[in-house]
Amino acid sequence: MTTNTLTKKLMARLLKRADNHRGNLFLLILGAGIFFLGTGLIVWVNQFLPSSVEQELIALAGLVMCIVGSGIAFLGYLGLSLLRLIKFFNDKP
Repeated sequence: MTTNTLTKKLMARLLKRADNHRGNLFLLILGAGIFFLGTGLIVWVNQFLPSSVEQELIALAGLVMCIVGSGIAFLGYLGLSLLRLIKFFNDKP
């Protein structure tokens, strides 16, 4: 495969993703929900559990949830904003 073919395939896939508004919004909301659950878990552990290895492991799980949620929300946000702009500028009249 040539670079040109890969670029065209990637662009087609991104434009298809840009048309999926409902899916992008779902990703954004899902990612935000996971992020806030992770944040809540960290705050809860800090307030209600005594300092221990168990507290640190649960806080680490909350941190991982925050990172995963941020990544998912970022993909949804890109789909709603940046990919829509790419689609707008690539549309031919």
